[in-house]
Amino acid sequence: MTNEWPTEQDLRTRLAALLGSPPRAVAPCVVEWQGTTYRFASRNYADLTHFTDGEGARRNGGRFTPIGGPRTVYLSLDRATATAELDSWYEHYGVPDTAFQPRVLAAVGVSSGLLLDLSAPETLAGLGLTAAALAEEWRPASDTGRVAPGQTFGRLVYEAGYEGVRFPSARRESGINLALFPDNCRDGSHALMLNSD
Repeated sequence: MTNEWPTEQDLRTRLAALLGSPPRAVAPCVVEWQGTTYRFASRNYADLTHFTDGEGARRNGGRFTPIGGPRTVYLSLDRATATAELDSWYEHYGVPDTAFQPRVLAAVGVSSGLLLDLSAPETLAGLGLTAAALAEEWRPASDTGRVAPGQTFGRLVYEAGYEGVRFPSARRESGINLALFPDNCRDGSHALMLNSD
């Protein structure tokens, strides 16, 4: 299987054909999700206002977020996956253990009704994607001022009006993550830091 990405126009066309435009909550590749998730943040952003505002990804980029793109909150469905995601950042940049900075792990309550489910093989097939493409390392492109293919895809999903994506972790087998777009949240949807007091 190839790990190449379809062109931007092909992705846009496939998204519209598969999911509808405007997005349909009853499309086969769309899921609702409610529950507790986890994420790390530096101490400066570990408060009720900043922990889930998505500004960090807008400033620094993320798997589905080009630098300067939409606000995006990255969350993991379990603590072990959140830890693996953080560890991958340290590993990628060669940060020694002695230089680790304090990070706050907190639970985040999520309710979302319009997530593109990239953990479902039928979604990937319908979009012409592979699990390998989805797991590609995005940082080398982003760090050199380019936009990684997954970041272009994330922008298209955001522009299509979806609240976010559910996707398999590239850092931990069986781990699942969410990337939520706060600016696309509909009535009743939220991502709220728990136990913030």
